[in-house]
Amino acid sequence: MSRIEVVFFDVGEVIVDETHEYGTWADWLGVPRHTFSAVFGAVIARGGDYRETFQHFRPGFDLATERQRRAEAGQPEGFAEEHLYPDARVPRRAAADGAAGRPGGQPDRPCRGDPEVARPAGGRHRHL
Repeated sequence: MSRIEVVFFDVGEVIVDETHEYGTWADWLGVPRHTFSAVFGAVIARGGDYRETFQHFRPGFDLATERQRRAEAGQPEGFAEEHLYPDARVPRRAAADGAAGRPGGQPDRPCRGDPEVARPAGGRHRHL
């Protein structure tokens, strides 16, 4: 039987259910969550960049600035163990003795509560 030595995975909507996170952005912007979700879906469906969603609700929106403001207000962006999809734990266990990585373009921000959530249990982590 072959041994898994390296696992690479995307984070958002692959191992992490981002429903909660985008809901907190809707709250931050003061718009209903379902409205934010509908606009987000429309932007993605037409091949747009997810950041266009914020511009729809607040023209001139600067994501980096708002991330900082949220952090200063005690509402940092992030995810925790409870936001992982149940099957996301399988690749973490499979890679326990190997290495795991995230493709380029994934954020380096740690998740709330446990900075190891996006890492394989006991494994090394690589960002490509």
